[in-house]
Amino acid sequence: MIFLSNRIDSTSYTLIHNTFFEQILPYIDSAYLKVYFYSFYLAANIDKVGIKTNVQIANELHIPETDVLSAFDYLEKCNLIRKHHIENSSADNYSVEILPIEKYAVKSETSYEEEYLTQKNENLKNMYDNIEEIIQRNLNANEIRKIDTVIKNNDLSYDVVVEAFKFVYYNKKSSSITTVISTIKQWISDGIHTSNDLDSNLFNINERYATYRKILKYFGEYRLPTKPEIKIMNKWIDDYNFSIEVIEKAIDETLKIKTPNFKYLDAIMDNWQKLYTANKELTKTNQVSYADFKAEIMFHMNMDRLDNSQEKMMSFLYKNYKKDIVLSAIDYIKKDKKRDFSLNSLFDFITSSSMDDKLESETVITFGNISLEQMEKVLQAHEKQREAKKPKTKENQKEKSFVNTPALSGKELEEFLLDKNDLDNF
Repeated sequence: MIFLSNRIDSTSYTLIHNTFFEQILPYIDSAYLKVYFYSFYLAANIDKVGIKTNVQIANELHIPETDVLSAFDYLEKCNLIRKHHIENSSADNYSVEILPIEKYAVKSETSYEEEYLTQKNENLKNMYDNIEEIIQRNLNANEIRKIDTVIKNNDLSYDVVVEAFKFVYYNKKSSSITTVISTIKQWISDGIHTSNDLDSNLFNINERYATYRKILKYFGEYRLPTKPEIKIMNKWIDDYNFSIEVIEKAIDETLKIKTPNFKYLDAIMDNWQKLYTANKELTKTNQVSYADFKAEIMFHMNMDRLDNSQEKMMSFLYKNYKKDIVLSAIDYIKKDKKRDFSLNSLFDFITSSSMDDKLESETVITFGNISLEQMEKVLQAHEKQREAKKPKTKENQKEKSFVNTPALSGKELEEFLLDKNDLDNF
């Protein structure tokens, strides 16, 4: 039981209508609640406390100013406040009028669920359908309002919002809207507003997840990977040590058959790994994986992440110089006070600034240290061995594909990769 111990003079109270507690409190975000209560208090006591700016409100409540602005956007949509913008001023410069709370019900006659289900915006409806499929439950009205607010306030593409839900659900096993919005805000601070922005930055955020996403996307799948698929992809990356370019090439080969599927792709990867292992002539500059090489170099360079040009530099160094040489160069430029201690300076020092043209066309390795060029060399050598064993007849003169494997038209590729019994038992 909750009750008042005694009644104090009403001037000591800020009175809020019961409707707020009955209809709004169960759904409102905690930060927005703080902003509303404090704004209500300021409006009721303006003679005593004076006028506060958004920055001052944020400082008083110990929350970011962006949360204050988002709260006012949300409260205005709920018809709890009205913003009065000041002419010839910034969009964030406005006074706030606290509206009578009875008006809340008038604006709320059409819920957000009803609004997006009217299919006035098919893309928006598809976004919410995808989100509900990811989190495996229905969104409530308050959650939809929160998502809608963050989209409109930050000019986000719907694809980025869906990817944020996938990212949080996969990496944190959570369907919390608060966690997703926090992730989105971090992405926004990293300059991510569109799918292209996300493609460029996701490897810096979570490299392994970004690799899964890239493989599935390249394969024509726009979803979270299943546990068996994760296990298979980890095998390609960790056990076989293939770079993303090799995996993408295998996907290209898989897509040439009538009914492409993940098992067939895995069969190609298994076969390529056997061919690579059997090739005794191929030598590697580095015995460590690209991921380990990059992690150690970044550690010694005190770097947290790489941009696209730095990724190319790192990949070039990995392919052409042993790790010990790069580490020695780091020690040298660290002691040289005349040099800027940066990856650009390290790259220029090692390559003598003579590799700019080659760097422009550099293909960045992801995870594995077996590059596409190395794999193509192995496949070409294997094909020459096969051709040498065959009698020279017109029937055997087949059109060659990009990697000099037979023209892949279903059955031919199956015979090239595995014998029939292997496919039946896969």
